[in-house]
Amino acid sequence: MGVTALGYLGLRGPDLAEWRSFAGDVLGMQPAPESDEETLFLRMDERAYRVAVERGEGGLAYLGFELSNLTELDRLAVSLETAGLAVKEDAELAARRRVHTLVRCEDPAGNDLELFVGQLTVTDPFVSPRGAEFKTGPLGLGHVVLPVPDAADAWHFYVELLGFRLSDTVSMGRREPMFLHCNPRHHTVAFVAVPDPPQLDHFMVEASSLETVGMALDVANERGDEVLRGLGMHPNDQMVSFYVKTPSGFAVEYGCNGRIVDDNSWTVGHYEQASSWGHKPPG
Repeated sequence: MGVTALGYLGLRGPDLAEWRSFAGDVLGMQPAPESDEETLFLRMDERAYRVAVERGEGGLAYLGFELSNLTELDRLAVSLETAGLAVKEDAELAARRRVHTLVRCEDPAGNDLELFVGQLTVTDPFVSPRGAEFKTGPLGLGHVVLPVPDAADAWHFYVELLGFRLSDTVSMGRREPMFLHCNPRHHTVAFVAVPDPPQLDHFMVEASSLETVGMALDVANERGDEVLRGLGMHPNDQMVSFYVKTPSGFAVEYGCNGRIVDDNSWTVGHYEQASSWGHKPPG
């Protein structure tokens, strides 16, 4: 079965106070009580956290991919080791991440991956500062778009080893992003080959309504946050969304109404534009 969801996401940012304000005011995430001066934990649902921001130079710290049970985790760890990857179980890190069991490895682009089972569910209800609700659960927290140095290596790792499936592709000049799913969310990971790639293009979270997305866009504009692309819709995942720069320097896509994949009937598509409408830069 392989990976079932993006369970949590680790980021780095130089100003955690700025991140706390941005995450609460714009995104509607709730800071978890375990947050301290070095790490900001952000809740989106009943999980202890979904996003962790560590103090440091802005970038991607780690990706936490969830598996359904310990048998699947053991099977995947053996498969990765057989393929020549270094895999290490880390009980101390599992305790810090608040998961039952965790193994570590790297993807071909050098991103730190944490494959885990059993993230803590807390009894305190999630209370969004903006009244936002998110589509998470078995869909995971959202998606990430990863620039990679070699598309073939990324395909081998994410599809042939981790078990992701191709949703579709989009032609963008000489680049062709590939969109991969591991559950009914249209894509959990997308990657695109670029020279000298950064660690992260953007991550996405999906709100439960267009009203929530529109209110977030209003708040971002009122605060003076840098909106990179205005409201628009993608043709492949049909997400209605906007993009805003985070305090770490990369973007977050904030959207709703994303397309659902049924593997029993899904046909891989190909598109020649990234947006059906909108997503225009300011001005």
